[in-house]
Amino acid sequence: MGSDRNSVRNRGALGVAVVAVAVLALVGCTSDPPTERATVTPTNAYTAIVRWEIARSEPVLDADGNVEAPVIYIAAASGGTVDVRVQADVVSNIDDAAVIRFADDARDAREEELDNEPVKDNGVMILIDEFEPDQAKVEARIVRYQSIDDDNAWILHVTATGDSAAVSSATLATE
Repeated sequence: MGSDRNSVRNRGALGVAVVAVAVLALVGCTSDPPTERATVTPTNAYTAIVRWEIARSEPVLDADGNVEAPVIYIAAASGGTVDVRVQADVVSNIDDAAVIRFADDARDAREEELDNEPVKDNGVMILIDEFEPDQAKVEARIVRYQSIDDDNAWILHVTATGDSAAVSSATLATE
């Protein structure tokens, strides 16, 4: 009878051990690393803003009526230089959809000797204010300039979409 009692105790202890191992295995399987939240980087924001401009612009035609890539100048509204890695990445992301030119000074993009000071190359200039990157959604204030008589301030909401971003809303700013 003593050996039966030990046998029952051993089977009970073995059962508790099996349950404990199973619980630990289940907990270990469910402790996946936390997923990273998609955020808007400066490159993604600038790329999204350029794509927004391309989508809303009228096609540019050459003298023979062929569609040309639009010329888009980008400048920091503060007058600073946009990081060269961001510049290179934006140009690479846009590829042949537009001719992208970065300007350290907005005056570099304008034909100042002409009365209306239009953007060079029949293009458009986007002046981008500073914004807080590395969030799921950022608000970017821009000025879209084609000439003295054709410029508008916009508030763009740029939303992370996986490894890129897109303009999710655009509103004319009421200065």
